[in-house]
Amino acid sequence: MNKELTGIEWRSDQWLAQFNGLRPDNVLEYFSQSPFWDSSSNNAVLKMQTQFNDLQQASYDLKSMVGVEFSVTHQEPPSLFVITKFRRASPTKVTPIAVYYILDGNAYEAPSVHSIVSTRVLSSIKQVEKAFALARAHAEFHPATGYSWAESNEQKNARKAALKDIQLS
Repeated sequence: MNKELTGIEWRSDQWLAQFNGLRPDNVLEYFSQSPFWDSSSNNAVLKMQTQFNDLQQASYDLKSMVGVEFSVTHQEPPSLFVITKFRRASPTKVTPIAVYYILDGNAYEAPSVHSIVSTRVLSSIKQVEKAFALARAHAEFHPATGYSWAESNEQKNARKAALKDIQLS
């Protein structure tokens, strides 16, 4: 079960100081220290299998593995790195699971499209509810005449003046 981590901001000042900031060659290592990292990912498995030998990370072929993997999908060093978590089913079939970004050393999980749209829709619905409540407050009903708008004397006079101006022109 996936935990909701979009409200978390993570940073390791010690790591950044020790490795002189973020670069394309060390950003995944930095990200692996965060709570967003999946220790069962293909990246973590390869790191554990090769930590005591001379294989270089560049020679790893994550594309031949099946499972979850992390990849840097966009970068503007040294301030912005976008990391995508994928589920790989075959060498050519990958499905994005989540997107993370590191901005000036702070790591965040990007919200999903679903959560963005649902938040916007909810906000819009609240505004529509406010508009209807305001309209309801000004509506009057009489059995003989039906619905009408309740207007103050100032509003009635302004409306009548506007109607006269329209008729005179």
